[in-house]
Amino acid sequence: MTCPRCAQKNEKTAAYCSACGQQISFTPVASPVVDWSLWRRFVGPRADYYLKRFETFQKGTSDRFRPTWNWPAFGVGWLWYLYRKMYLHAAVFLFGGLLPMVLGAGLAGVVIWNVFAAVSANFLYYMHVKLSLANIERRAGTDTSIRDQLISDLGGIQPYVWWLAMILMVIAIVLGILEAPPSTQ
Repeated sequence: MTCPRCAQKNEKTAAYCSACGQQISFTPVASPVVDWSLWRRFVGPRADYYLKRFETFQKGTSDRFRPTWNWPAFGVGWLWYLYRKMYLHAAVFLFGGLLPMVLGAGLAGVVIWNVFAAVSANFLYYMHVKLSLANIERRAGTDTSIRDQLISDLGGIQPYVWWLAMILMVIAIVLGILEAPPSTQ
């Protein structure tokens, strides 16, 4: 191969020029075949919806963020991330959602944060699924029973989250009712 920078002749297998160190362009190897059935099993409920959204993030052999909208992530924020077993993301969006209230930004800050949560949710979920499946494949190797168990454990949803949401809503309503009205003196 010839270096595009210095025109030095290099071996066909060389990744970098032996004279100047420039990366030599090469034809990328075809990406491995994606087993969408594993993705479908990992995602669980509403897999068709998410797999369709995931297609928008794939560009050749790389992944690219594109804004999409996710109503549940906008409406319940961190609970949606928890529901989809994205625990670190749930913590970030919980504390990030509280930050505007603590800093006095009020409802506008919370709405802006929830818009961010909704616009990024599908891409963050795509990356979560992709990285989790790669980790599962690495851990399970060729043992399909271990792979299936890991997909069952790490993928899918947490149904208890909706109960948690209802309990938190009841607590918020009760606290709102018990709070004394502001003094008008």
